[in-house]
Amino acid sequence: MYKYTRQEVANRLSISTRSVDRYIKAWKLRAKKEGKVVYVKWSDVENILSWSSVKQEVIMPNAPVEENMIQKKSETSSWGWLDMIYKDLRSEIAKKDEIIQNLSINLWRYEEVAKNSVSLIEFKKSQFLLDESRWYLNKEIEDLKTSNDKLTGDLKYEKTSNLLLIVFVIALLIISGTVWFMQI
Repeated sequence: MYKYTRQEVANRLSISTRSVDRYIKAWKLRAKKEGKVVYVKWSDVENILSWSSVKQEVIMPNAPVEENMIQKKSETSSWGWLDMIYKDLRSEIAKKDEIIQNLSINLWRYEEVAKNSVSLIEFKKSQFLLDESRWYLNKEIEDLKTSNDKLTGDLKYEKTSNLLLIVFVIALLIISGTVWFMQI
């Protein structure tokens, strides 16, 4: 829910309001503006707070430390012990590098999808134009139906008046024919 101001978020995260603006621009925080006041979604703030509570990982050698290893260390040179730690750390770094490379590839794919997709503003703009054209189309359809009903009513009136006129003319002809025939 968007109910916290920039200042409240800055106080909660112990950062400046300028940093809050940077977070909003970087899409780390979702916000909406009502008038001159910017409101931030609180669940995003909670997510950022949970990021800061994540503890950093410490890389330790894979080999178990036992008393016999400590004795071997004292018996051999300190370089052997350091060499073992170095190899363990190199393997950990190689694993982390592979993870980073996979994440970079996925990030590149998602960036390409984002570049090729329609922005939210363009989508809303097209939706607005589509809704507006539907409204105009419905208005035109209603106007056509109204004029069709009016023309249908006028046509019925014309048919009725023409039929009455024909009946009147026929009756007049019959009467005049009867009168003429009677005079003969």
